[in-house]
Amino acid sequence: MLEIFQIIFYDLVILFCQSIIHTFFRDIKVRGSFNIPSKGPIIFVIGPHHNQFLDGAIVISKVKQFTNRRISFLIADKSYKRRFIGFMARLTSAIPVQRAQDMLKNANGRIKLKEGTKDIIIGHNTYFTKDCEVKGLIGLPRSKGNFQILSIESDTELKIKPVEKDDQIEVLTKGTAYKIAPHVDNDKLFSNVFEFLNSGKVLGMFPEGGSHDRTDLLPLKPGVAIMALGAMASNDNSPPDDVINVIPVGMNYFHPHRFRSRAVVEFGEPIKITKELGKKYEENKRLEVQKLMDYITLSLKQVCVTCDDYDTLIVLQAARRLFTNESREKIPLPLVVEMNRRFIKGYQLNKDKPDIIDLKESVMEYQKKLMMLGLHDYQVNIIDDANFFKNLQEFSWRLFRTVLFFCLSLPGTILFSPVFIISSRISKEKQAEALANSTVKIKAKDVLGTWKVLVALVIAPCLYIFYSVLGTLYLRSTIIGTFPTWIIFIFCYFWSVLTTYASLRIGESGMDYYKSLIPLFYSLSKKKARKQIGELKQMRLELSDKVTQFCNNYGPDIFQDYEEFYDKYNNAEDDDGELSLKDVQIFDDSESSEPEHSDYDHNEAEETKQDVRLLSEKINKAYKTRMKLD
Repeated sequence: MLEIFQIIFYDLVILFCQSIIHTFFRDIKVRGSFNIPSKGPIIFVIGPHHNQFLDGAIVISKVKQFTNRRISFLIADKSYKRRFIGFMARLTSAIPVQRAQDMLKNANGRIKLKEGTKDIIIGHNTYFTKDCEVKGLIGLPRSKGNFQILSIESDTELKIKPVEKDDQIEVLTKGTAYKIAPHVDNDKLFSNVFEFLNSGKVLGMFPEGGSHDRTDLLPLKPGVAIMALGAMASNDNSPPDDVINVIPVGMNYFHPHRFRSRAVVEFGEPIKITKELGKKYEENKRLEVQKLMDYITLSLKQVCVTCDDYDTLIVLQAARRLFTNESREKIPLPLVVEMNRRFIKGYQLNKDKPDIIDLKESVMEYQKKLMMLGLHDYQVNIIDDANFFKNLQEFSWRLFRTVLFFCLSLPGTILFSPVFIISSRISKEKQAEALANSTVKIKAKDVLGTWKVLVALVIAPCLYIFYSVLGTLYLRSTIIGTFPTWIIFIFCYFWSVLTTYASLRIGESGMDYYKSLIPLFYSLSKKKARKQIGELKQMRLELSDKVTQFCNNYGPDIFQDYEEFYDKYNNAEDDDGELSLKDVQIFDDSESSEPEHSDYDHNEAEETKQDVRLLSEKINKAYKTRMKLD
């Protein structure tokens, strides 16, 4: 009976999550859902963790939608204890994880590095033997970094893992206040997870350890490998052919923190953890964990878009749009994500070559000119200055629609404006707070979307209740006073909700028409402006040829399915269907796609080039062979 209630509550949470993501996001596509087994234990390894709690809401909803399976997430104990998040986590059977960094507290005295060392801490007025623990943490103020304690020599001296970053060395050389955290023993957690997986359930986790807004993955924590291998090693009752599937999940956002943005969720091919690998883990835990982590990192990078830095990512996204002379908006989102990934791959392998450096600078210059004119790339080719009267007619019609949709959306916008204002202000405050407490975030944009939703979930119902009370009082005293008060109140409440939702959708269409006015305006403007547009068109044409040449020069050596994929990209039409990995392959045979400590046979891979699917199977077989090595 308890299990039935848990399922009911879980599904109610799913409905709640679906309503949130459907409102916050304009479009979410899914790739590779066929990779999710219909039964048996699964660990979903999700990254990059760019949207704090919204990442989990999306994955939990899409897995339930496509496979009817229910995920239980690992969640930081700090978040588990929060009122709303903790309540939702308990309803979905989330498993809390204690993290030492969440338990940091101020300690007595001051510390500094011993002169000439990077791993010996000297204290003044400190009590290391009393306050600190071996394997615990010693941390710098203002979230400058934490270091694991290796040994405690006395009350005024201890040894830590070597300090590498210059700013941390500078702080510790001058002397500073510090924080401490105890050693966290996760043996009980691992035992619970082993039991959970061996009962055939589904676990979700973010192996980066926390959310961030970097363009690349943070180093993955080894917990996922310990859980997968340890669970298989601990289950003596399972048949020899039983496996635990570790499935990488790529979260690919276009603007993760913006309202009504878009996303592609991609499920990669399962990594199968067998009984044999479990036995190898018992023989040499450190080696087997490292092997599996290498492969998980590779697999996760194959389903998400990662880049060295933000500026390069923006340039490569612009280059992707320039690839074809025909500028189009309507390309399926999964194809856009895959194209971005391939451009990044090609650039990273050839970024030091003179022609690539020159191409990057040219694209950056093109982007600057677009920004100066307030245009998007897709608008350049649709500007037509040849037919003034036709353009004037189209401009007038679109301007009329823009004004009409703006007026229709105005009531709901005014009603909902307090929510927008308050959520924006609070989310920015939380962004500043998160940035101050983190050493990995760049601008802490990863918390914006979550806090906008959390604030709206509190403010919006209060606002609707306020409007409903006013509406009820007015209607009772004027028009329909004979109806029961509670019926009038419910009517007013749902009317408020529908008004704001309708305004949202209408305003969205109005914004699309507004954006289309800019190129039409330039087609009607003065001769000088039209001349600038002509120069921009010519620049785009030349850049498009350069980008195409870049693809033709370097693409076939990197991707086996180069011609097939780019033909698919150039002829694709937008649709609402799921695009699977069978439709668009993501594997390549370049050396840089293999783990750093790989034992793959490069020569054999080069000699046996077949289609991409066979290569993918070869990688999996090579991994299994490698995991069997002593």
